[in-house]
Amino acid sequence: MPEDKSNKDSNEYLFIQEQISSKRRSRKVHMLMSLLWTIILACVFAVVAGVVFYLANPFIVKLLGEGGDKKTVEFPTLTPGAGENTGATATPTPTPQAEGQGGKDNSGKEPSKKPGTVYVETHVAANIKDLNNIYYEIREIASGVNSSIVDIACTSSKIDGLNENEKYDVTRNTTGIILANNSVDLLVLVTLDKIKDAKAIQLQINDELSVKAHIQDYDKELNLAVLSVSLEDIPDSFEAGLKPAELGESYSLLVGSPIIALGSPNGYVDSMELGIISGTDYGFYITDNKVDLFTTDISTNENSDGIIINMNGDVIGIITNKLKDEDNGNVSTVIGISKIKKTIQAMVNQTERSYFGVKCMDMSKQELANANLENAIYVTEVESNSPALKAGLQIGDMITAVNTTPISSVSTFNNTITALNPKDTVEVTIKRTIKDKEKEMKLSVVLGKVNAKK
Repeated sequence: MPEDKSNKDSNEYLFIQEQISSKRRSRKVHMLMSLLWTIILACVFAVVAGVVFYLANPFIVKLLGEGGDKKTVEFPTLTPGAGENTGATATPTPTPQAEGQGGKDNSGKEPSKKPGTVYVETHVAANIKDLNNIYYEIREIASGVNSSIVDIACTSSKIDGLNENEKYDVTRNTTGIILANNSVDLLVLVTLDKIKDAKAIQLQINDELSVKAHIQDYDKELNLAVLSVSLEDIPDSFEAGLKPAELGESYSLLVGSPIIALGSPNGYVDSMELGIISGTDYGFYITDNKVDLFTTDISTNENSDGIIINMNGDVIGIITNKLKDEDNGNVSTVIGISKIKKTIQAMVNQTERSYFGVKCMDMSKQELANANLENAIYVTEVESNSPALKAGLQIGDMITAVNTTPISSVSTFNNTITALNPKDTVEVTIKRTIKDKEKEMKLSVVLGKVNAKK
């Protein structure tokens, strides 16, 4: 009996032990299967999510402007030599003559002929086809730049001449030059006085699309403004055809060089003029700066607007009606692009610009000698309520230094001021004549901000 009881207990123990072992194996299998399915589902989710995000990415970029971060735009430019007004004039590169080609060399003498060499001179008469080919190439250059030119429609309110209480809307078109795409906005350069009074501004593309534009920044002295157009409002099919203009250099322009005028050079939108540079190295003094001007032989009127490009398709100037010599109002006048790139870049990036508030002119060597000075610029105007006026500057003062920087030209003065920030305090060294006596003075000027309300 005890043995039977022992066997019975042993069997029960084995039965219980087998049941427990079976449950543990079942749990392990269940856990492994669950883990396997989790991995499979995670992989499926990752694949589906990747496909969805890939397909949706263009729309997300369009909506958020690549994360909403604006790219900083830069317009690199060559720096002329330091010193007084440096409107560098390039030296023409000699054109090499083929062996046997007639004519004179660069010294004006007949080229010497090598003994024993047979020279064959062939004169090929040009015909109308050659002329057509030349104009075809010119049209190709202009066509390439026209993708950077857009029409700007400005709507403003006018008072009815018969009833002063009645107003009506007037829309006029002008030319805009695409400067940059900063991933959020398309940025367009326009003439300020063409858009400043507009209550609505529209950018028009190929007569098929019209989108709202807003004034982002402007410069009253240059009479230029930058418009911003949200890329969200421009379909991809249109955006692909819009490209920023290539800003060239205007420091080394040569009289007689061929140019193309685009935009509204004769007053009509989308017109084109051919001509040459008729004059260079004309300076025009504006507040805190001096810009370089050049002239062309193209026809002009009060409605002229647009750009001047060279035969490489680079923008070398902006047509202006404001910065003109009063004695030559009918001459086509252009602002050289090189010196104003810095201002355009600041407007495009909405960078604050420092404001001093004087108009000055460069002094000749003789004028400096008469004033017993090595370097200085002469103050011709102090703007009302400007930082300069508040600091005590007067017409007739000669600015010799800003902080520790000697001032030898208006360009040097502008470079020094624009390198500082609004609200910075600068020490200005001047020479002033008081009762026939010359006195050196130091004035503290707190810089203001361009376009700030005074």
